[in-house]
Amino acid sequence: RASVAVAVRCARDRPRQRSRRRDARRAGRGARGGVVAMAVEDVDGASSSAAEAWERITAMASAPGVCDLGQGWPDFGESATARKVAMEALAGDGEGTRARANQYSPVSGAKALVEALETYYARTGYDLREYSSRGGEDGEVVVVTCSATEALYGAFKAAITSPEDEILFIAPYFPWYHAIAKDLGGKSVTVRAEAPNFAIDVDKLRSAVTPRTKLLVHCSPHNPSGHVATRDELEGIARVAKEFDLTVLADEVYERSVFGEREHVRLATIGDMRERTITVGSASKLLNLTGFRVGWAVGPPRLLAPIKASHSLMSYCAPTPLQLGVAAALDEISASSTTNAVVADENAQIMRENADILASALRFAGLEVFKPHGGYFLVASCAPLGLTDMDFCLALCSTARVACVPMSVFYLPSDPNPIPPPRALVRFAICKVRETIEESARRIRENASAFAPTSL
Repeated sequence: RASVAVAVRCARDRPRQRSRRRDARRAGRGARGGVVAMAVEDVDGASSSAAEAWERITAMASAPGVCDLGQGWPDFGESATARKVAMEALAGDGEGTRARANQYSPVSGAKALVEALETYYARTGYDLREYSSRGGEDGEVVVVTCSATEALYGAFKAAITSPEDEILFIAPYFPWYHAIAKDLGGKSVTVRAEAPNFAIDVDKLRSAVTPRTKLLVHCSPHNPSGHVATRDELEGIARVAKEFDLTVLADEVYERSVFGEREHVRLATIGDMRERTITVGSASKLLNLTGFRVGWAVGPPRLLAPIKASHSLMSYCAPTPLQLGVAAALDEISASSTTNAVVADENAQIMRENADILASALRFAGLEVFKPHGGYFLVASCAPLGLTDMDFCLALCSTARVACVPMSVFYLPSDPNPIPPPRALVRFAICKVRETIEESARRIRENASAFAPTSL
């Protein structure tokens, strides 16, 4: 423990030149780090120090030689088909069927992608075309956006019409939920899911609903915990939504990243939830292409119309050639789909094995590890070491040169729950090549003695 204390103290007290502070701030407020930095700044009683700690963690994670298991971008398994077709579209001569490949696409999405999404969802148990047969307008059952984040923003914007309006979701949560609600002037309300299994407490969820609740957000497989909602949990959510006449946003971006015998069941397929559910997906996680920034929302036209309207004002259309690449990749998945259900892809098996390798090393170092059933992340507790999440992340990066994320940022800063949120949970990205995971595990094992409680 003495060496950990030294590492933490050095990380906190190390003098920094103004340029280094500026660089760290820029690193901490990038496309992904910015919202997380905002969340860190909101952590109770630690506004300045917590934000600075996050900046240090972000800067340290980007240093040469550090195994970065913080940010959840995959460095393997990208769809070759999507990239090939997108490159062909980009390099096209502007004639024939590719004449519009590098120009605007319709606000709802390129025709090829809209049709590919309709086919993909139909082949995996959710036929969007049933909405059209009931009188909906063609194309309105799909809105292609610049990332799933933009779809979230559009849905939240439609829900929040006054400062008293509430968005309800499970904590720990994807930091963008709170950040978007805050940006739009709404209020975040959370129901806490507890370790070790992070199951959804439907009774607590029901108790959290008020007349001001405008949108319920459900994420499965769950970021950050890796919990995959069971059918019983989904039916419970459906009962709550029907009882209070709630619209539900189903964030299902990790739908094909499910481990073992678990299955991903779409919330929209439970009972009559298709009439009150907005389902969000993206090429970022479905095809391991986070840089494409192609996402989508699907569901009933009345719920998608305001998302389409917001999208038309924010970006108008996702990059057309990249949409065409995604369409081709989805068609490929649909052609091989024979079960009428969402099936885990081969990347999921790699991430499951990555989780096992990393979990073994973390347990060796004295942490408590919570087995994920899906998603891109592994959660562990450093409470047995007597460290906070921030201190552990700083010490791990300084001592073992492995970066992870403190999960304080995945909880509301002002939580009315009488029990304070955990301050000893950390998140590791498992969506990395095996070499990175094995090297991280080796470094953690080699430095395990530095974290041993017996060294107090």
